[in-house]
Amino acid sequence: MKRIINSNYFYAFIALCCSLWLFFYVSTPGVGSTRNSNQSNTSTVTKKATLTVPLQLQADVEKYYITGYPQNVKVTIEGPAALVTATKNTQNFNLYLNLKDLSIGQHRVQIKESGLNSELTYSIKPKYVTVNIQRRETKRFDVDVDYNKESLATGYEAGKTEVSPDTVTVTGAASEIEKINKVVVKPILPKGIKSTFDQEVLVQALDKNGKTVNVTLDPQTVHVKIPITIQSKQVSINLKQKGNSDNTNFSLESDVKNIRIFGTQAQIDAINDSVDIPVDVSDVTGNTKKSIDLGDALGNKVAFTDPQAIDVTINTGTTSSNNNSSSNNSNNNNSTNTNGNSTNDTNSSNTNSTEDNNSEQ
Repeated sequence: MKRIINSNYFYAFIALCCSLWLFFYVSTPGVGSTRNSNQSNTSTVTKKATLTVPLQLQADVEKYYITGYPQNVKVTIEGPAALVTATKNTQNFNLYLNLKDLSIGQHRVQIKESGLNSELTYSIKPKYVTVNIQRRETKRFDVDVDYNKESLATGYEAGKTEVSPDTVTVTGAASEIEKINKVVVKPILPKGIKSTFDQEVLVQALDKNGKTVNVTLDPQTVHVKIPITIQSKQVSINLKQKGNSDNTNFSLESDVKNIRIFGTQAQIDAINDSVDIPVDVSDVTGNTKKSIDLGDALGNKVAFTDPQAIDVTINTGTTSSNNNSSSNNSNNNNSTNTNGNSTNDTNSSNTNSTEDNNSEQ
């Protein structure tokens, strides 16, 4: 037995058996099944994703102005999950329109892609777009300002409008540039505005019918400043009696002698250094005090005044008239008494003279 174990043939046999065992172990289907199964599952799991991608143009945009195409399109990709995720995160592909060989006019063009992995399937929406290719033109226009002046509060006026910048560059198809009637900003003023308007306003290119022209404006907004002010000056007041009354002997007095009037430049220029304030006395029967609304008194001659109302004292003059009558009666009585005394003095003198004559006889 020892001789067999120590022989070279025995060791060769053992080696052969081990080799056969290893061969059959590796070749058995169950061996390494977990790893192979995971790899198989990973390779067979698919995923779908929809991406929004900018649409690029392959054209001479310095020479031609191209319209009609969308800025972005949607592409749905499908394939191995890991590849879809990587493509979604990196977006290392392009969607484009090849317009290099197209002439001026309208064309229906297919959107193409470049850079997508060949293992991915995709669909683009929309698949085709209609583009309009025209000769490109650039021109400068002055910016007009158009706003509703009725938005200003009563009596307020708008000064010279400031626009910065006051010109814009317009780029578009030559046929569209020819349609432009004016480039304008239309600021929307709040109703009853009393202070300066100061805002950025969108610029518009309009045709003769007031419709927007399809062009590119640079800049797209401008700064608009509209000074809004009101004029004023100080004037004296003249109180004037108004209305019929049995008593015409009225005196009108007020502690306020001067007021400040506000309005447009034309309203201010139309008023001198004083204004007449009518005071209605038709219902006055005795001394009284009235509050006169200066806005009502001046009507549409001004926008408003400061103060808005004044107190006027109305004296009828009845008391002083009675006093004058009593004074006259007193004077008449005094005159009569004086005349009476004079008569008595004369009679007394005559009597004394008669008595003297009799005594002499």
